[in-house]
Parts: sequence; C-alpha cells; structure tokens
Amino acid sequence: MLWKRLIYAAACALAAAAFIATDSGAALFACVCLLAVPAVSLLMLAIAKRLIKFDFSVRESCIRGGALDITMRAGLSPRFLAGAVKVTVDVENTTFRKSERRVFVFKDLSFAPHSYDFVGADSGRINVRFVNITLFDVFGICSLKIKCSRFAESIVSPVLYDGLRITLGANGSASLTGENSLPRRGGDRSEIFNVRDYVAGDSLHSVHWKLSGKFDTLKSKEYGANDENRTLILADLSRKKTFGEASDEQLNCVLDAVVSISASLKDGGEPHCIGWFNGGEYNRAEVFDGDSFVKAVYSLMSIKVAEGNSETLFYASRTKQCSIFTKIIFVAPSVTATELRQFPSADITALAVGERDGELDEGGIKIIDVPCALIEKSLACRVL
Repeated sequence: MLWKRLIYAAACALAAAAFIATDSGAALFACVCLLAVPAVSLLMLAIAKRLIKFDFSVRESCIRGGALDITMRAGLSPRFLAGAVKVTVDVENTTFRKSERRVFVFKDLSFAPHSYDFVGADSGRINVRFVNITLFDVFGICSLKIKCSRFAESIVSPVLYDGLRITLGANGSASLTGENSLPRRGGDRSEIFNVRDYVAGDSLHSVHWKLSGKFDTLKSKEYGANDENRTLILADLSRKKTFGEASDEQLNCVLDAVVSISASLKDGGEPHCIGWFNGGEYNRAEVFDGDSFVKAVYSLMSIKVAEGNSETLFYASRTKQCSIFTKIIFVAPSVTATELRQFPSADITALAVGERDGELDEGGIKIIDVPCALIEKSLACRVL
C-alpha cells in the first residue's frame, strides 16, 4: 500500500506543478480531483465500516508440527465501498508463553472463506486474538482501522507414540515390571500402614488422637493399599531443574511422554490419572476410556511452563488428592532420587527427559534418563 501512496503524492505534486507552470483550467481540475480522492475514500470507508461483516474460526486441534487452520471471512455489500481488508492477529501459545504476530490481506469481500496455516512448533493451548482490522479503499491510498476484540482457542496436542506396551501388576501399588511391592500407603481404611506427624492438608479423620495425646503432637494414620489400581502420571514442566535449565524441546518431550504413557495404559485397560501443577495449583484428570483420555489431554494443555519450581514434589507429596496413589510415574526434564524420597510411598518410576542416557534403581526408586532424540525408542524398550 505504501507504493500506491507514494504514486498518489507524486501525482498531486505533478498536477500542482503543472497548474503553477501553465495556469490552465485542466491542470487545476486535475489537481482538485486528486485532492478530493481522500475525502471521498474516507467517506466510503466510514460507510463500509458500518456494513462490513467479519467472522473467523480456528480448527479445534492439531498435532504438534501439523497445520492449524485459521479461516477468515469478510463480506461487504456493495463491494466498491472498500478495496481490501488487512487483518492483524496475535497467535499466542499460553503454555510456553510465546506470541507471534501475523498479518493477512485479502481482497475478496464476498464472505468467502480465506484459510491460512499456522504450524505450531510447541504443544499447548493456542489463543488467536485480533489486534485490529484495517479497511483500504479501492485505490489503496486511504485506510480506516476497526477495533475487534474477538479471539478463539485451539489445542496443539503433544506427539502420541503408538505401540507402547506399558503394563502394571494386578495391584495398583505393583511396580511397572509387575512385581508386587505391598505394603504401600493407599486408601484401604481396614488396615493402618503407618503413623507419622500430621502435616497441613491431612484429613482430621486420619488423626490418631490417642498417640497424639501421648506424644503431645498431632499424629496422622496412613492406611494400607487395597487391590484397586491407583496410578498417577505426574508431569512437571519446570524450566529450571536440578541439572540446569530445561529447553523447549525437553518440555515438549515431557508432554509427549505423559500423553503416550497414558494412552498405553488406557489401551491396556488400566484406569489411571494424569496430574500436573499449574501456577502452583495441583490439577488432576482421570483416564479410563477414549473420551476421558481426550478430555484429560485438553485439560493438561492448560498447563503453563514454570520458570522454576523446585518445590513441586514437596507439595505433591503433601497434597491430599495425591496421597491416594500407590504407583507414581513422574515425568520431568530432570529429577534426583533425593527429590523422589519426599513421597511416603517408594513405588515410583521417574522419567527424566533430557540429553543423558542411563538408569538408576535405588531403594525402590527407579529413574530412567531418556535423550530427547531417542524418546520414542526408549519409551518402547525401557519402560516396561
């Protein structure tokens, strides 16, 4: 549009120069017509601003690396009131807190669909928000901005690795290899597994009043596990971890691993939960069939990458909703056995997604280090 404005300015200057040089009526008429163009164009744009219809839609979801369609429509009758529409939008990934500005220009104002592709480099919730809409006249000289507060959300889902065969034992507190690891803390109130100091968040029903009076401090009862399957896949998207700062690739691989492990357990008929921290608040979604799996993934995509949260496991171990689980699969950019010991139950398998390749089994705590480049192969071969 800039070059058209430059041509118009040059034409006005040339007509004015011709009138000064020749003092002719034709040059004066041409100069007046050129100067009248902006006024007429702005009047037509003001009318078009009231008559134009505008709408857009975004495809609900896509897999990371695929195209997310943004479809826009603009309709105006009569069409000669405006020549083109320029739409400026911000495409924001709220999970990774990334935003980029896109500009779309189209001249067909018949309300026909105009589709544009956005390829998401990261998983997460995508928010498409309009910055402004600009109407241009038929000459491309004048323009008029229209405020628009519309927005739409979509999901860029993690990559799902098919064919994983992750099995659990018949008991919910069994290890991933199927070995029974009872006794473990659970929800069977017919058996008291342990007595410990009371911590904030414990139910008053679990307080052991007799021992509390004897020791002059509150004591809580931990109940044994029953035969119900209580498995939690816990995701940690903390940017700053024990072994340095996690990259976007690592954080995306954490989401890939969580979703892929969940899909494998779901396909194997193993009900479980996906848990995550978002802004310091613990969230959980149950998975028991295909529909609940899709809902859980959509809920998981509300997560926001934390710049640093070394207390994630500390708070998770003391969360009432977390205490019922006897099998925890913890997925993070990095983790240490010391952090995992904060859980009263030792039946934990941790998956550290980074650059190292190794395995540690210490005191019932299993840590598998998986390189990002080999995550699909490592999940299929080593998490059994």
